[in-house]
Amino acid sequence: METKKAIQFIILFALSYILLNGLYQYVLWLYAPEPDVLTVFTANVFCNIFNQFTPTPLLNNAAVLISLADKKLVNINEGCNGVALITTFLSFAIAFKSKFKNYLIFVPIAIISILIINILRLYLLIEIKLVYNTYFDIFHTYIFPAIIYFITFLLMVLWVKFINRKTNNES
Repeated sequence: METKKAIQFIILFALSYILLNGLYQYVLWLYAPEPDVLTVFTANVFCNIFNQFTPTPLLNNAAVLISLADKKLVNINEGCNGVALITTFLSFAIAFKSKFKNYLIFVPIAIISILIINILRLYLLIEIKLVYNTYFDIFHTYIFPAIIYFITFLLMVLWVKFINRKTNNES
């Protein structure tokens, strides 16, 4: 019985992940070659919070340039907007089934948490680029992805604990 549940979880996770990624790829295709709405949203939120930075959509590059004064710093593209993290978490939450009201409570909190952490990641990456430019690539490619995926994993663990707590309280 446990093996069957595990297989169902894996299949549901994989199908959810493929579907959600497929939907996002469709969104990217609709906006190409311009940056998609979620990337522009991420860049605009970032620049509204840290208003010393300026966003400029790169219309033939599917990215948003972030600059400080007239200094070009980084491009935010579809890999920088947190959608991959949200897709991973949502696929897990869908596969690890719960009552609908649990989704209404926990999923928005998790998505907002991922977006906030991602905005902080972008800020720290830009600061590293400005102050410690030689370390930018290692932080961008290895350290911050590991940290942010670990945090997403923690949200998955919290989801399981949240569901178990809700189930135990309701019985």
